Amino acid sequence: MKNTTIKSYLSAIVFLLLTVSVQAQHGLSYNQFGQIRNAFNGSLSIMDPDGGATMLGRLQWIGMDGAPRAYWASGHLGLGGLVTMGVDLKHASLGASRDQEMSAYLASGIRLSEDEYLALSLGGGLLHYNGKFSQLDPLDPSFREDTRRTQGMMNIGTSYFRENKFYFGVSIPRLILSKPDPNQDYNFRRVYYITAGALLRVDDAFHIRPSFIVSHMADMPARYDVNALAFFAQKFGLGLGVQNQGDLSGLMQFNIGSFGIGYSYQFNTSSSTSNKHISNNTHEIGLRYRVGGMKML
Repeated sequence: MKNTTIKSYLSAIVFLLLTVSVQAQHGLSYNQFGQIRNAFNGSLSIMDPDGGATMLGRLQWIGMDGAPRAYWASGHLGLGGLVTMGVDLKHASLGASRDQEMSAYLASGIRLSEDEYLALSLGGGLLHYNGKFSQLDPLDPSFREDTRRTQGMMNIGTSYFRENKFYFGVSIPRLILSKPDPNQDYNFRRVYYITAGALLRVDDAFHIRPSFIVSHMADMPARYDVNALAFFAQKFGLGLGVQNQGDLSGLMQFNIGSFGIGYSYQFNTSSSTSNKHISNNTHEIGLRYRVGGMKML
């Protein structure tokens, strides 16, 4: 009887978490957004006109089965004449639910002055959601039915930047033209981003890179992320980040040749778990490759 009660209690918790995930489904946002900016706004790929690629993994609630996991891969090729073509692949999971996103884009830029550019990107892709709730407990009517949904989307982005100085971009990487269907258990929502960053030179051996991103999903509160990295000898960076949700993060980046490796540790000082084997903190590991060598911005 006791085991049945515990099982029912845990099932209820998982169900509530999944329900929140289904209804809220905030757009993916990472602490290392300065490293994967092209995934938020394809037009920013013009900042790396010869091509590049980025992979990033995000792990939360270490030690808990079904804890949130997210993986993001982004890459683009330079086609010459300030034109690039890129792809983005995203996967996020929480318990029995899975979100996948596949998209491609074409970006083009124009030179306004010697080091000043304006860029635009357009593309499209597919969104897929799979909630295998029947696997949680086949005997519980609350988890009897699975939920699956696939939908097409468009993406658009624009940006303005100066080489090795700053960038600013606005994008809708998930532009869904259809209205939400009240008869569906799951509806995809539009996602909007505003991104910006700068590189401040103190001297040849010391630079500071502040950056921020504002993410907003339809019918959801906006999320703000701000961070700053201090680079030493143009190779090694250490920094801090803060979110309007109260989370803090420590960031580290190491550049060597054409590769960059990043790590971040996100935590909230006001929250804790009662289980010493479960951490409510978040780890991110990223790898970036840039044709022609890594840059700080």
